[in-house]
Amino acid sequence: MKIRFISILFLCTCILIGTLTVGVFAGPTSGDIPSPGTDEQSTVSYLNNGNSISIPGMSVVDITGINAVNYPTVITYVTVNTPAGRAGELTKDDFHVFENGDPMEITSLSFPDKATRTKLDLAILFDDTGSMSDEIADMKEKVKGLTDSIDVANIDCRYALISFNDAVSLKQGWTSNPSIIKSAIDSLVADGGDDAPEADLDAIEAALALGFRPDAQHMILDITDEKTHYRDDGTPFSQFTIPETASHLLSNGTSYILVGPASTSGLFNVHNDKKELVKALGGSGLFIDIHSDEFSSILDKIQSIITQTYTIGYYTPHVYGEDRKIALEVQVGNDSDSGLYTATRQQQTFTPETGSDRIIPSIEQDAEDYSSTDDSMSILGSKVVDITGINGVNFPYVITYVTVNTTKGRSGGLGKDDFQVFEDGKQMNITEFSFTGDSSQSKLDLAIVFDDTGSMRDEINDLKEKVLELTDRIATANIDCRYALITFKDSVTVKQDWTSDAAAIKEAIDGLNASEGFDAPEANLDAIEAALGLRFRSDAQHMILDITDDMTHYRNDGTPFSKYTIPETAGNLLNNGTSFILVGPTMVSGSFNQDNDKRELVKALGGSGLFIDVHGNEFIKILDSIQGIITQTYTIGYYTTDPNPDGVKRTVEIHVGSDSDSGQYIAAASE
Repeated sequence: MKIRFISILFLCTCILIGTLTVGVFAGPTSGDIPSPGTDEQSTVSYLNNGNSISIPGMSVVDITGINAVNYPTVITYVTVNTPAGRAGELTKDDFHVFENGDPMEITSLSFPDKATRTKLDLAILFDDTGSMSDEIADMKEKVKGLTDSIDVANIDCRYALISFNDAVSLKQGWTSNPSIIKSAIDSLVADGGDDAPEADLDAIEAALALGFRPDAQHMILDITDEKTHYRDDGTPFSQFTIPETASHLLSNGTSYILVGPASTSGLFNVHNDKKELVKALGGSGLFIDIHSDEFSSILDKIQSIITQTYTIGYYTPHVYGEDRKIALEVQVGNDSDSGLYTATRQQQTFTPETGSDRIIPSIEQDAEDYSSTDDSMSILGSKVVDITGINGVNFPYVITYVTVNTTKGRSGGLGKDDFQVFEDGKQMNITEFSFTGDSSQSKLDLAIVFDDTGSMRDEINDLKEKVLELTDRIATANIDCRYALITFKDSVTVKQDWTSDAAAIKEAIDGLNASEGFDAPEANLDAIEAALGLRFRSDAQHMILDITDDMTHYRNDGTPFSKYTIPETAGNLLNNGTSFILVGPTMVSGSFNQDNDKRELVKALGGSGLFIDVHGNEFIKILDSIQGIITQTYTIGYYTTDPNPDGVKRTVEIHVGSDSDSGQYIAAASE
């Protein structure tokens, strides 16, 4: 198939040599379909229309993907084609991110190296018709280099392989073992398939149906030398259209690299040309001409894209309408690139259709909208003033714990006169005021509640690495801290009761083993109740750090695993004056609702609850943030002017200048 058109390709190249060097393999603008004529004329007309396709190496800055599956956390993947950019020497200050023209505050930036482990799910889609035999041979030769390069870059990569002609075949599901994916590629045989187009859109949808990790970069590498079938093209081979598949890729935050033809033996149009798919994806799509270079060199180029990528994260402050496409721009100096993501409040999952041999995507919508945050939930870094806990166990004496996210606030440079405290709208007289590190000795009881199912394996490794630093920082801040450790799956285990010995808690965490437990949800509420059952010191700050990547069981959920509900546990946390930091997901494989989503627990606690997205940053950096919460805290005490222990929730509001936060405690007689 390729040999037959070498002369045509050469002619096209000669005609287009000036334009090709500036990257206009772009396809027609919307609705612009080439008029009938010779293949050569159609190809020239097509390639000279538009310039919206991203081609690797054609610009200094390339957005290679945008992942908003954990919206309002948005992650974009960017390559910078300069010596400093390729070497990973750029810092957060070198990048500027704009969303619909508004500047965003970058919360995380990483580059793959030994110090920062990044995650990638790479699905390889391969046209295994006879015309692709040379590419399969090259791919078999180069796959070892590809996996080795990914490993050297310290990327936690899963691979999958799907082949297609007029049908789709899953050759290898997700695997982290390079030898398994190499074996799957070795088994590929290119033959038949002389009746182009091929079922390429259906192969992409099959890859989406495999399910990507929400905290990994999602990437589909699509290798073909032909057009695609589409629904209603006069054949029974496809159930999809390019706009539908583009929408699914955007909703799933999946980068798409098309290694495809700039021209084919038949007529390209907006329905069958996957360059249209690349255009629709904005910065999440890249095009590489399969005939422009040796296929070995193309794989080298893909290695560079994967292993020289900056991961940039931010929290969008905007709340958009459902499924709205948002324009994202990344600038480095005078250079920039732009792309699109879909702001959605729906959980998008893809599952095979029952009784079908094909893998068909279906969209599952949550019963309620719990996939987005709301103003009643405290999110780390979203406010200047954060109440991290309110302790009323010694009522009518009330202690509040507050962080102030300014340079002066974090350094302990604020004094008592900088704070105003109001209870149910009445100003209180501050009788105690201190900052960790400046106080004679602050007290903290910190219970770590940890999901030790298999999906938390990487987080356990990070926790082991960082716990010693955490305890050292707490000691340096002059905090008298006791630690406890509880793990949970469908059952709860107390791994370490209260201890002031940093070595003891480190040993308990070293003994953690993340395994099994793939039947989510987990018994998270019961783990929190077990922590409360350990009993906290009445004169210490009470804090539970809850780390999980899934939903919680609850009483009457159809299983025997939980004795509690979110409102009950929220009441118990308030009664015990216990701060609750949830490091959890904004999206999971099942449906969130008000009964199983622990963000509802955070909201119910007011200022005593704080949420951190477990997928929004490297887990190591999350632990650094928690250290800041613990070691940069103002302790503010007062006697309420209404000492009646009526068991009613009272609202505490703290002002620092024009900024404030509020929370609740329950007015009850002390034990």
